[in-house]
Amino acid sequence: MNTQNKNIIAIDIAKSTLQVQTENSSFVIGNDKGGFKRLDKQLSKLSKPHVVCEATGGYERPLVRHLFEQEVSVSVVNPSTVRAFAKGEGIKAKTDPIDAKMLLKYGQTRELKPSSRPDPAREELAALMDRRSQLSGSLTREKNRLDKDPAFTRKLIEKSVRFLEKQIKEVDKRIEGILASNDSLTKLVDRMTEVKGVGKTTALTILAYLPDLDSLSRGQMVSLSGLAPFNRESGKTRSRAFIQGGRAKVRKCLYMAAQSAAQHNDVIKTYVTRLMDSGQPYKSALVAAMRKILICLRSLLINPKFRLA
Repeated sequence: MNTQNKNIIAIDIAKSTLQVQTENSSFVIGNDKGGFKRLDKQLSKLSKPHVVCEATGGYERPLVRHLFEQEVSVSVVNPSTVRAFAKGEGIKAKTDPIDAKMLLKYGQTRELKPSSRPDPAREELAALMDRRSQLSGSLTREKNRLDKDPAFTRKLIEKSVRFLEKQIKEVDKRIEGILASNDSLTKLVDRMTEVKGVGKTTALTILAYLPDLDSLSRGQMVSLSGLAPFNRESGKTRSRAFIQGGRAKVRKCLYMAAQSAAQHNDVIKTYVTRLMDSGQPYKSALVAAMRKILICLRSLLINPKFRLA
């Protein structure tokens, strides 16, 4: 998208505040309905406003949803990309006003891709998947305590374990409710789980945290999931490429899927074996399998005739 004919508005998002930066003004509003109304008044004065903000682990969702309701174009960008841009500009300090100014400059000098309108069902699914992950982590920690805590606290821990298990069942029930009322999501999950090694949890995680999977290019998809290898070379030095960044929740599920597929999926098993026979360490071969699985899942969603063992 050409941003030269757009009025770029940068918004640095915090839990309770929004630092708004335009070409000629800077102000702080609440990250709430009252703040959104004030923002609307400012945006109504501009021709072709385009908001750019960072993904902030969920704090951006109400604002983005509101902007789409107001039919305002918005781009949600990767925070690490903007931070790298700021460092390139020689800016080491980090405050909300500084971040907003850097975000504005980034938006004015880059070709911004408008973000897709959030799907309410997938937003709810992402929130429930977040909660399930939190509960599962707490449950694991409590069960680990059972092995080492004294008898007089064990009953309290067992009570906590039962509560957490009940909560997880409630979350699972709500997730099933979303699928039961959304045929398109159900079909996508069924389609993705055709791949041996990809379970329902992995499919739901990818749909929740990579909602644009079927519209992203292969390179964008791999980079966004944190599976793009980065070379480390300088002069005659040649270090092993490594992966970093991206969406850790997607990467974690894909790692588990790749481990399963490397044993039970003939295509992935052959692929991993070939890489290891050529000298690749097991983990490197597994990361390559993660990329292959993700690319195959994308192909499954785009092409109805695509098949994978």
